[in-house]
Amino acid sequence: MYTNVINYHQYMKTLITPFFTVFFLSLLLIGCGDTDNSLSEKPFEQRAISAQEKIKLALAPEYLEKLGISSEDQSYLRKVYKERSNKPFWINDSLLTDVGLKIKVILKRPEQLGVPVNRHVYPKTNNFVQDELSNTLLFAQVVNDLKKGVINFEAKKKNPVDKVNPTQLDSLMNFDVSTDLRPQFLSYSVQDSNYSVLGKGLIHLMDTYPMDESTFEIRSIKYDSIKSVEMATAALISKGYLTVENDTSAMFEALREFQVQSGLKPDAVIGKYTSRALNESTTHRRDRIILAMDKIRSRKPFPEKYIHINIPEYKLRFYINDSLKSDHNIVVGRSENETPELTSKLSRIVAYPYWNVPYSISSKEILPAAKMNSNYFERHRYKIYKKGEEVDPLTVDWKSIRQTSFPFKVVQDPGRSNSLGIIKFVFPNSHSVYFHDTPSKSLFSTDVRAYSHGCMRTQNPVDLARRILERDVRGRKINDVVIPDSLDSIMSRGENYAIRLLDPIPIFVEYISVVRVGEQMITHIDIYGRDEEYLKIMNESSI
Repeated sequence: MYTNVINYHQYMKTLITPFFTVFFLSLLLIGCGDTDNSLSEKPFEQRAISAQEKIKLALAPEYLEKLGISSEDQSYLRKVYKERSNKPFWINDSLLTDVGLKIKVILKRPEQLGVPVNRHVYPKTNNFVQDELSNTLLFAQVVNDLKKGVINFEAKKKNPVDKVNPTQLDSLMNFDVSTDLRPQFLSYSVQDSNYSVLGKGLIHLMDTYPMDESTFEIRSIKYDSIKSVEMATAALISKGYLTVENDTSAMFEALREFQVQSGLKPDAVIGKYTSRALNESTTHRRDRIILAMDKIRSRKPFPEKYIHINIPEYKLRFYINDSLKSDHNIVVGRSENETPELTSKLSRIVAYPYWNVPYSISSKEILPAAKMNSNYFERHRYKIYKKGEEVDPLTVDWKSIRQTSFPFKVVQDPGRSNSLGIIKFVFPNSHSVYFHDTPSKSLFSTDVRAYSHGCMRTQNPVDLARRILERDVRGRKINDVVIPDSLDSIMSRGENYAIRLLDPIPIFVEYISVVRVGEQMITHIDIYGRDEEYLKIMNESSI
């Protein structure tokens, strides 16, 4: 009996022990299995692995495709990070670094760097690893725009969105995080002092004034002084120049500040051009700054010696080796006779020039004056020719001649009363324009100087000629006359005389409405409205 009991317990032990062993092992394995499942389901961005491992996992095609990254950009990212052995730019193992956070904020508003508003859009991201990839892609695209420009101005279309060479990206990441990163982006573009001032001016504008889209319909004070002042006050408040509505002295002080920044005389008078400037929205002004920056970075480098004319600035400048040798106010064509943009070379300087009056001027302006008084020609030293033969104006029945059938060529003799003044500068171009002296000196003191028929009247042109000839080939002689030492003697004779340059000077006539004056940015009136065509192109969405 006892033996049977012992045998029964031994039997049960041999039966139960393996069962409990298997049971507890099963529980243990189940528990371990639950832990492994939770780890495998945890996103790799949250795992306790290095940032380099996270980048490696993030570059998998299926991950990048879920983020909506194109195959071209996927390939670019893999090349970039391969160069760095998957070392990130903007993150550490668990979050965005300080520079990464700052870059993200900047890239969400690339217009403050001089890139159009609709050019790039920062994608929606869910974690810091996605921010790393987005920062890298957008940084590469924005820097490429800053290097090469956004608009193809010759073709009048946008350049396609592209990125800097992936092998060069690492060398571009030299930020001083202790200061504002935005001005540091200027180093990626053309190294030009004008561009630098515009870039800093753009940042200042966006930091200082609200990006208001409000436009106005202010008219000159001569039409309705009370309404003009009221609307100008509203405009200045909208633009952030004024905070108090019922403070007249503050309003006029704010108006003067606005006029200075608009390249206008700071007289606090709401005239034709001040009202026009006030009518523009701040966002439109911002976009014109961006356009001006893009024109600068898109153009080819200037040569060692050149003459630069900027139409909306009413300025002519002569440079040698980036050094300004001569600076002149100019008068450009009025709105119905716009001065063209062009590139040419200055080939001749003519002392006491004849003026071959264009047909459009002789038929539309001289003919009506001749109908009123046939002595008009003698008084203005005009001669008229028909088929190469000179005709006496007193023998012509001017009242019978119509504007559409004016048969004469009109030439004005040299002299101080000549419309070209006492000197002109000739360069070949299809528009038959040039720059020259003028007897109408008073126009140079006005702030908006658009009065000519298309040519460029130049202040102090003899000084310009002297500086040009001083830097032409030295020791030259023409008809035994040494140039430039005898320029004054040539001018003193008062006779028509052409000096051909031995070293023709490149001329660039441009249209850039936002410019640098010293260290200040000035936003001039878009006098011909030429910015509008390019602003439309610039602001088209690239997405």
